[in-house]
Amino acid sequence: MAIAGEYRIRLIVLVGASVFLLSAVALIAFPEVFGEFINITDDSAIWTLRMIGIVLLPLAYAMFILRATASNHTIRSFAVLMILVSTALGVVTLLAPGTASLGRWIYALVGFAFAFAYSAAVVLSPRSR
Repeated sequence: MAIAGEYRIRLIVLVGASVFLLSAVALIAFPEVFGEFINITDDSAIWTLRMIGIVLLPLAYAMFILRATASNHTIRSFAVLMILVSTALGVVTLLAPGTASLGRWIYALVGFAFAFAYSAAVVLSPRSR
């Protein structure tokens, strides 16, 4: 059954990589729209959003590669890391300067949903030997 557990984690990594890739494209191509969505609109923040998009590109690519090539042990370790990262992204999104908007809450909830999905997958997948 360990194989099914790691398959679940790999599927979550694939979905997460896709979300990061779409976010990267949105942040690079339309940082103003994305900024308005999460209610961060000052000029320096727009450039920061664009830079974050550029950083997300190699991360999304690495996640696609990791999903396909990593050992079961490595994929589980990555899932534990992503529990922390996804939770932190949700928290930081809510703590960003400016007033919280519906878009900001949605984006934070996406981070928390990934943290929950990774947590459930790790808990439900017995350790492989």
